[in-house]
Amino acid sequence: MMVETLELKTALLCYADSDTYGGAVHYWQIHPVRTDAKGVPQLEAGRSVSKRALEELCKCVLPSLIFRLGWVDLSLLAYGSGDNGPLIFFRPSVRRPIYFGLRTGLTSGIVLWPSMVMLAEPSKLLIYVVKGDKRPDLDTTLLCPPFLNVYQDHSVCTGQTKMPAGCRPCDITAWAESFYNSAFTHPNVDDRDFLIKGTLEQFWQALLSGKRKRFPYHLIKPAGKTLRQLLIERNLYEPKRHPASKPPSDPHGSAV
Repeated sequence: MMVETLELKTALLCYADSDTYGGAVHYWQIHPVRTDAKGVPQLEAGRSVSKRALEELCKCVLPSLIFRLGWVDLSLLAYGSGDNGPLIFFRPSVRRPIYFGLRTGLTSGIVLWPSMVMLAEPSKLLIYVVKGDKRPDLDTTLLCPPFLNVYQDHSVCTGQTKMPAGCRPCDITAWAESFYNSAFTHPNVDDRDFLIKGTLEQFWQALLSGKRKRFPYHLIKPAGKTLRQLLIERNLYEPKRHPASKPPSDPHGSAV
């Protein structure tokens, strides 16, 4: 078997904020590398790197980082990058079946579901409830999810539910359907963690019986955060920035 010898030819350097580790990158330079007679690599004079050059580099190293979204579903609220997301999307209130396990004391039936904000990550789904059928904005208050099978951190106990493999915008429907079609079998929190009064069984029994014509958002506790705060937690919120000072112009390319 032939062994291929590799040589260091080029170095890519980034200049970031010096006050914190891994700070925001403000400037990139690319340097040819020359190896001296002793085999020691030496950096030669560099030049600034254009944005186009960086995009091409990313495409070569990890193509999934750069892609065209095409049609953007209006339910998409925020999205990370690549298969791992995170993917945050909205589902308005809908009347459709809900399924309960035999040990819950509840009979499956058609109910009015609440409007929800869902957060999908690999093999994990978090649920928040929002009042109203309009697409939430950044200051929308998130509410607790009054469902069985949901933990106090709003993550869903998926059990044997088959979860989508990816967390891309094209997977929104698959993630939503995995939750709608799951069987709710057991409580994972105390009723008082999610509800202002009553029990989860009473809550859903009133909806199943038809006694409640509207979804009772007033009975659900706030989650203690807004949509903006959720995005901040997931590093998906980018506030307006003041223009950064530009480095000196370079005849070989524009700084990024």
